[in-house]
Amino acid sequence: MMEYIIDGYNVIKSSYIKKFERHSIETARNYLIQVLHKYKKRHPSVNFTVVFDGTGYFNNFNYKIKVIFSNQITADEMIRKILERRKEKEVIVVSDDKQVQLCAKILRANFLSVPEFMERIEKKKKKKKEVKEEKKIPFSKIIAIEKELIEFYGRKKIKKSG
Repeated sequence: MMEYIIDGYNVIKSSYIKKFERHSIETARNYLIQVLHKYKKRHPSVNFTVVFDGTGYFNNFNYKIKVIFSNQITADEMIRKILERRKEKEVIVVSDDKQVQLCAKILRANFLSVPEFMERIEKKKKKKKEVKEEKKIPFSKIIAIEKELIEFYGRKKIKKSG
């Protein structure tokens, strides 16, 4: 089972999700959670823990994504505490913050930069779309199309030669 621990506001500020801050920080948070949820639906064995600075509330009942607000400490400190308490499972920390990356390295966790992470979750999404776009034409319609083409081009040839 793969688990990602995500520095929430860092991902928002370092990715295209930043544009949603214009509406509100809550809108940006919700959008990030939706992106993660879509990925999780395709990859149910992946778990996400998103850590945000400060206080707040997020109803994650439908999303099955763990959202933590760090309250009195920073998100960086909360991520460190989570890493220290973790069992021996594979964890990847997502942040562009060099201190968070260093902490992950010291505590023997892997890390990804925000662009690497976004590319990873978006890449999977694109492959799915390509498969969905490929629609098969029923055999009965293929025969009808071929018949029309033969009639159309057959008439053209007759007109040209006559």
